Amino acid sequence: MAVMNTIQRVALTALLLCYEARAGPAAVRRSYDTTTTVTHWHTLVAGSTISIPSSSRSYSRGFSLQTTAPVAVGYSNNSSETPSPNNTTSAQSTTLSSLPLNTSVPLPSASATLNITSTKSDSVDSNNSTGFLRGVNVGNWLILEKWMDSTQLFSGNFGDASDQYTFDQISGSQSALQQHWSTWFTEADVQKLASTGINALRIPIGWWAFDNSSAPYQQGAADYLDQAIGWARNANMKVWIDSHGSPGSQNGFDNSGHAGSVDWQQSDNIEKTITILETMASKYGSPNYADTVVGLELVNEPISWGANQFSTTQQFAREAYSRVRAAAAAAGNPNLNIVMHDAFQSGAQWTTLPSELGTTTSRSFHLDTHMYQVFTDSDKSKDQSQHIAEACSWGATLASTNAQLPIHVGEWTATTNFCVNPDGTSTIAGSSCYQDGCRCSSDPIESWNDALKEQTRRFVEAQLDAFEENASGYFFWAYKGPGAWGFEKLIDLGIFPNPVTDRKYPGQCGGGGGSGSGNNGGAQRRRRSAREVRKQVSWIA
Repeated sequence: MAVMNTIQRVALTALLLCYEARAGPAAVRRSYDTTTTVTHWHTLVAGSTISIPSSSRSYSRGFSLQTTAPVAVGYSNNSSETPSPNNTTSAQSTTLSSLPLNTSVPLPSASATLNITSTKSDSVDSNNSTGFLRGVNVGNWLILEKWMDSTQLFSGNFGDASDQYTFDQISGSQSALQQHWSTWFTEADVQKLASTGINALRIPIGWWAFDNSSAPYQQGAADYLDQAIGWARNANMKVWIDSHGSPGSQNGFDNSGHAGSVDWQQSDNIEKTITILETMASKYGSPNYADTVVGLELVNEPISWGANQFSTTQQFAREAYSRVRAAAAAAGNPNLNIVMHDAFQSGAQWTTLPSELGTTTSRSFHLDTHMYQVFTDSDKSKDQSQHIAEACSWGATLASTNAQLPIHVGEWTATTNFCVNPDGTSTIAGSSCYQDGCRCSSDPIESWNDALKEQTRRFVEAQLDAFEENASGYFFWAYKGPGAWGFEKLIDLGIFPNPVTDRKYPGQCGGGGGSGSGNNGGAQRRRRSAREVRKQVSWIA
């Protein structure tokens, strides 16, 4: 049998390794598994042998051999053994599916082209692990964020409103909200998302939707959340309910519903938060929702400085997890996953909680992290190639945390601060440039040239690769938003892959989502809440 030369062997090994899963324990298949199939054709040396490394995750591999002569295909369970033929055909092609791990397949003596098809099954476990979530946030819907408004909601009588708290106290706010809720996000949007391969929604909602006894907020948002869950069910999608605004404001930013002071850890606000979460779990933990609602997030982006103590936040997470899971179990769903934002701390700060909570096996305590490259001075000093390298470097830290507890990138964006030079390929950092033909991401996205679109797509794909290989899921921020913040617009302009698993620029992270030093500078990048800084960004298109 001919021996594959070194270059061919290295290239083929790299190709196969890029299909291997990097995280997650063995899982029990459920009916709502998702799959991703990747296919590549390669012409190889006649008589060569291809080895398939083992994987800790469920993979089904198909190999189609197209030849000009009868072929013999064999395999063995030990890649060190000499494979013996077990399938001979006189046809011009033959296929073996679901080969065992550690398999070797000898190619036929005739000229052959090998079609490598790797199908990854993102299965769930017996304790309601979610499978891999490819999601989008429904931002500025049930909690208003003025910077995202594109419908003139914050105009006229509402022009001076800065957040949900001030908006809801203005005369006419109830009817204005009903109009907004019924049009900003609809079932048609859910169907459009599903058509791109998105399989999950993260839906932010405020505490007042479930208990408005001591605040001036308008009610009614919970009814639209219920509608959205029904829409998601119709589209075979999952929903992650995000308690985005907590009593007292967990961060003092408009995304909490009330910009200003941070009083979440003051008075009885922590207890009130948990009580409201129990109410939510009693409802959305019922069998009526168990097929669609896969997670409940306890709090979004609580800061870990100023009025908040990180130790208090962690103690909140421990108590809230136990009480909210108990409420869901009493309602009929003991497997509802509980999600906690990382409070702008590293994943390593959270990896002891699964053992403390007894969730090491069930993996029912999930971590949410938000990853952006647009707000800090360090972010703004990078050209696009450096942004891509940084995205790839996230992989190592995500994988390390994901091995201990499921971690999801609950928010991320396509937005970076860069310009493309007139050559169409090189980039510089910044929001302005002075050469003829130079274009910047600060320009209205509708006017972007092909070079800007392609450089942004490269960045999007690098992030997707890092998340797909090293995390348990992701949620893009947001479905609608200004410029490159809006998934819908990015899809329409061909900047975001469609389907989302498609790659125009494969292998940017070396096939494994990056093997760099991880989140170096991550604390600095995520030190301040995303939307705290967004309000200061004047160049958003």
